[in-house]
Amino acid sequence: MEKMKKTQNLSLRDGCNENGVTGSMTVTAGEKCKIIGWQDGGFQKFGHHLRNEMGGVWAYPLKAADGFWLRINGNYPQFTEYETLPYGTVFRGEAVPGIQMTRFQFVPDHNCGAVIAYQFENHAEQDIKLDLAFLVRFQVLPVWFSEESGIHDEEDDAWLDESGFLIAKDRGHEWFAGFGGEEPFTSKNISISREDAGPAGMDGRGISAIAYSTLSLKPGESKTVRYFLAGSYTGRSALLADLWNLRGCWESSLQEKLERYRKIRCGSELHTSDPDFDQVFEWVKYNNDWLISDSGQFGRGLTAGLPEYPWWFGCDNAYSTQGLMAIGEFETAKDTLCLLERYSKKVNGNGRFVHEITNNGNCPNPGNSQETGHIITAIYNYWRWTGDTRTVEALYDYCEKGIHWLLNEMDPDGDLLPSGYGIIEIKGLNVELIDTAVYTCQALYRMSEMAAALGKDGAKYLETAKQLQKIINSRLWNEKEKLYVDAVGTAAQVLERIDILLNDEKHGPEVDADYRKYLENMQAELKKMPKDEEAPFLINKNWVINTPMETGLADRDKALTALETMRSSEFVGEYGVYLAGYMHRHTMTISTGVQAVAEGRYGCTDQSLDLLRRMFKSFSMVLPGSISEMSPNYGCFTQAWTGYAVMVPVVECFAGFQPMIPENRLTLAPCVPSQWDRMELKNVRVGNGSVDFSFSREDGKEVYRIRSTGDFTVHFAPVHSGKILLNGVPTDGEITFGRGENVIEVLK
Repeated sequence: MEKMKKTQNLSLRDGCNENGVTGSMTVTAGEKCKIIGWQDGGFQKFGHHLRNEMGGVWAYPLKAADGFWLRINGNYPQFTEYETLPYGTVFRGEAVPGIQMTRFQFVPDHNCGAVIAYQFENHAEQDIKLDLAFLVRFQVLPVWFSEESGIHDEEDDAWLDESGFLIAKDRGHEWFAGFGGEEPFTSKNISISREDAGPAGMDGRGISAIAYSTLSLKPGESKTVRYFLAGSYTGRSALLADLWNLRGCWESSLQEKLERYRKIRCGSELHTSDPDFDQVFEWVKYNNDWLISDSGQFGRGLTAGLPEYPWWFGCDNAYSTQGLMAIGEFETAKDTLCLLERYSKKVNGNGRFVHEITNNGNCPNPGNSQETGHIITAIYNYWRWTGDTRTVEALYDYCEKGIHWLLNEMDPDGDLLPSGYGIIEIKGLNVELIDTAVYTCQALYRMSEMAAALGKDGAKYLETAKQLQKIINSRLWNEKEKLYVDAVGTAAQVLERIDILLNDEKHGPEVDADYRKYLENMQAELKKMPKDEEAPFLINKNWVINTPMETGLADRDKALTALETMRSSEFVGEYGVYLAGYMHRHTMTISTGVQAVAEGRYGCTDQSLDLLRRMFKSFSMVLPGSISEMSPNYGCFTQAWTGYAVMVPVVECFAGFQPMIPENRLTLAPCVPSQWDRMELKNVRVGNGSVDFSFSREDGKEVYRIRSTGDFTVHFAPVHSGKILLNGVPTDGEITFGRGENVIEVLK
């Protein structure tokens, strides 16, 4: 596994907490613990959701510490080189003149804690003695939204435990944190202070603890000092168990983690004519793994993004779990979808899926309208890749309630267009939105299929889906603009929302002169209409107008027309697709990803690849080995739905994987971009087996080599036409085969 290195701007901090600009931050990740720090090896006050508290060491659902520092001979040395490893992080610098210092840290897979190792190498010609002081600023703190739900942070206390570990505890709860060294600490080599003894000036009610030691190195000698840091939501015994395990089993834990990351690398392993593209694809798989959070009794699943959104989201995972399926992370997708259903049932109970769930089980937002249909489709996607009908059966009843909620409570006028907020969380934009309509329609089709598989009557779902698809392709199509519209609303509703866009303190400053003129002209026209007259509108040409193409629900002629319109500079910039055609201030991986998928669904894979390459320009710009949520260099430095944006176009569109494992069928409909003369996608997990896909373009023909180990039939349906040979034999009919290796030649 390769490393991603950075040797400059290690402490860069652009912007401020309020706008989410993160500067040169980093994460060392495990499912149960994450270290959020800076690439210079330090920790700073940072955070919007928990103001100035989002960094540090997290043992979910708690924060264990604001950070840790090693003081050497009275000073805090600065690291000058940083490396991201898939499984950990490395910092390098000079401890004192002549002593090279390397800090390596990782989080074992099964512990709520981390291993922190300092290696010292004496490059001088004389003996050197180092006085070491390892400082931890404990801050035992609950996750975001705890105060609002009655869970309050109290002062922390600390002591030297009889076990030889330094322990901290929140006074009001059985919440603990602690650290130790390779040998038990004694009262002679520790100190505890309520004052913030570190270099960063942290806030909060924490407490400082320091462990002292000395180290002597002869010329050319190398020595390593290790510390073990953990936290526990469930009491002292659990904390001590983790600390003992970290100390006693760190070597085997590291080997276990290395082996697991080798498997991640080898799953859906991509090799193309563009090795730089392949490198990003590989690292996005690692990024996905960093974002998994196991918060014990509160659940396990894929979180949205780091450092500001390390909890679970409905909208994000409706996209992100599609990416997980494409790289074979079936178990994480299942855990995530079941978690969303469980909390939605608990909080809402009426079929509505929640928007977000914090790591201690609170739900700040009960759910936006678009999420319910979208998550139903995510459940279907899990089913079609795995064939896990038992899980679908367990989730089906709540999905059925979700459709009823959308088409009854959220559709009072009965026009099949549910109202309420969608993906775009703009104040007041809670009318009948294109994304809600599209994802509801898609969910209806999926429900009809799942109903049939479960022996239920899905005819009504299918009938309603067809009706809604016709509405999307007629009423929601704007022939003048050659685009699908943003929303449907009454004149009064849209006037109110235009006023918000023009004058709201958050959105108003982003409205430039051209967009302001457009909105003012729309205002003038709306004032001529009856206030209660409903009509479709293009309010801001937001990226969600791509969703009819993304889902394949758009009529083909309209899809190709809209996609051509949206390839223009009005919608696409240097790093991908703008959030809105009328506001070119922001680009996100999700806006680019949805259009990349949309292009791929209609066979426009050259254009899809172009969008991905634009997105990839920001790779490693902030965090080596990752793509920022907001292009090119701000927002979360790692974002889950980037996995959807990358994996779905490559696996489902370029290689053409269309599994339907409940029917023991995999359709391969490849459409490899013309820029690639070769493409290999190895070990794609499908059902109970795996598939290797290999493509080459040579001498006027396309050659595909398909190897399958699964108990399903492969149907091969190339996008390009021509004479076809299967294992050297001409064939005019349906191309099907099962296990083993087969070679298909398409002669143009």
